[in-house]
Amino acid sequence: MNAAASIADAVDVSTINRLLQDVMQTERNLQRELFDTLGKKDQITERLTRHQMSSATLESIRNGSTRLHSDVLEMSALANVVSDQVRKLDTEQSSVQSTIIRVVLNVDMATCLDGIKNSLECDEYEAAAGFVEEALVNCVANENKSAQFNQALEAVAGVLRDKISSAAVKGEVEQVLRFGKLFPKVGLSQEGLQKICQYLCKRITEQSNQDRVSSTQPSSSDDGVSRTLMLLSELFRSIVSCIEQHSDVLVDTFGSIGLETLIRNLNKECDVCGSHLLKRYMDMRNKNIFQSAKDVQTRSLDSEENVVDPRVIEEYLEEIISMCQISRQYNRWLHDKLTDGQHNDAQVTNTNTFHGDHYNRSLQDVMGFYIKLEEIYLYENVALAIRINDEQVDSLSSSMVDDIFYILQKCARRATETGSIQAVCASLNHINNILTGEVHGATRNDLQHADLNFLEGVLSTSSNDPKIAKKQPKSATAINNADVIADNILVLKQEIEATLGSISGFSSDRERIKSCLHELQEICGIFRQISREALMELIQGILMYIRPVFDTLAALSYEMDETQYSEHEDCDPWMHQLLVQLEEKVLLGLRPHFVSSSFNVLIGLFAEALATRLEGIILTELRFSQLGGLQFEREIRRLILHLSSAFPHAAVREKFARLSEIATILNVENPGEIAEYW
Repeated sequence: MNAAASIADAVDVSTINRLLQDVMQTERNLQRELFDTLGKKDQITERLTRHQMSSATLESIRNGSTRLHSDVLEMSALANVVSDQVRKLDTEQSSVQSTIIRVVLNVDMATCLDGIKNSLECDEYEAAAGFVEEALVNCVANENKSAQFNQALEAVAGVLRDKISSAAVKGEVEQVLRFGKLFPKVGLSQEGLQKICQYLCKRITEQSNQDRVSSTQPSSSDDGVSRTLMLLSELFRSIVSCIEQHSDVLVDTFGSIGLETLIRNLNKECDVCGSHLLKRYMDMRNKNIFQSAKDVQTRSLDSEENVVDPRVIEEYLEEIISMCQISRQYNRWLHDKLTDGQHNDAQVTNTNTFHGDHYNRSLQDVMGFYIKLEEIYLYENVALAIRINDEQVDSLSSSMVDDIFYILQKCARRATETGSIQAVCASLNHINNILTGEVHGATRNDLQHADLNFLEGVLSTSSNDPKIAKKQPKSATAINNADVIADNILVLKQEIEATLGSISGFSSDRERIKSCLHELQEICGIFRQISREALMELIQGILMYIRPVFDTLAALSYEMDETQYSEHEDCDPWMHQLLVQLEEKVLLGLRPHFVSSSFNVLIGLFAEALATRLEGIILTELRFSQLGGLQFEREIRRLILHLSSAFPHAAVREKFARLSEIATILNVENPGEIAEYW
């Protein structure tokens, strides 16, 4: 219709022709589609024929499906009937099986009851316990216990209690263990374990009490103390032996809990017995030692009064150390034993060893006794070492240095051997107090009474009489004492730190020890400062001795031309003289009188003082030309090279660093060159 309208609207021939062509093309397309549709007629007809043939087949299938559905419904009904019958048969079979099991258990129970009765009549207790164990298993399976079985169980348990009590009264260890091992079979495992442990603990207690009573009348106090120490050692040894002897039996019978229970029970007895022995030791030792001894911290060093013999005190200290070491060995053994038991039973988690309240309180009293004795020992022996202080042959320090270090080292080692944090801290405090008090005062006193300006004596005897030259000045000995004491303090601190790993304690206790060691480090600095002050006074004497060299230098003129530069270089007016006096007459003369640490400090301090004096002369009294600056720089380099070569252990170059920089500045042609160096 649209094409017809378009043709109607056409007004020219070209438009009509174009529309005509479109109509003809559309007609051809329609004809082509019509021919294609006619070509498919046979195929469509064939499909219709096949569908008509398959409809009959589908009808047959529908009929077969209907019959199959009916059959399935019928079979389902039959299956439900069969399932009901099977369930009824299963229920009846279970009932029959339960009945059979009950009959068998009843027969077994009757057999066990007869076996129990016959075994008790024949005193075959292992067999009776075995029948009870079997009956208990049957009762667990049957979920009930007959009155007859309960009577038999009580009878067997009563017999076992009577037998183990009788064996304990008679002291028959094997019989106690024999009947104790039968208790788990009658369901009384905990009771059997407790009875065995009670008997073993009773044996330990009775033996300890018997030994203690038998030694109440010793021939002397020392014999009584020795006997007490031996009894304490024997107490620990008997407990260890008991555990070693019976641990395998208890572990096999009761598991790892058996070993742990035995150790806990034995420790309770050891707590009481060990406490009695420690109290007895304290009673035997003369506690009046504190009343007869004066307050050692306020006693004068010049006092030769010695109320308490230090050798007696040392004997007491060694006794206490012996007790502490025995206790530590016992604790370590118990810890290892319990830890080994943990590998076989994960439930055993408590590995605390001997921590009895009674024993610990008594041990604390003993440690308080030890701390006071150690204080007296320290002050008495240090005071004695200071009083008998004397110079030693072939030694640069006096006898008191080695004596005091030996005493302090012995006390520190002894404190660490106790394994007590309190003892270590107390001993360190005593050591610190002695070092800052008596030793510091003695060192200061030696320096005050010694003439530090002994340089002239050293120079006058250095090349004449060998015997006089070898004589050690007291002031040098006092300086060496301060330095050697400082070195010994560091050695002592390192030894204590190395042994801290063997001491158990809380972190707060270890912090206390670290605080004491830090204070020890500070005390070392105090003695270093004493030595430094004395050496500075000696250095002032050296500077006065070489003052003519400084005067010669101050009178020189460094505003040189080339001629003056050559003349100054040839004559060397001051440097050679300075080096000769320093090395050959002063420093080498002083070296034999000082220990290496003191002499190295002396060289370092002298180099610093010499550089400061030369710097003052340069800045206040000399003027320089470029050649003069060059000459002075060469002299300073020569001085630094000579001193650093002669004394390689001293930091000579560091001390002359500022003076060397000044000499370099004096050598530049103009101030702008300074920027090239810095």
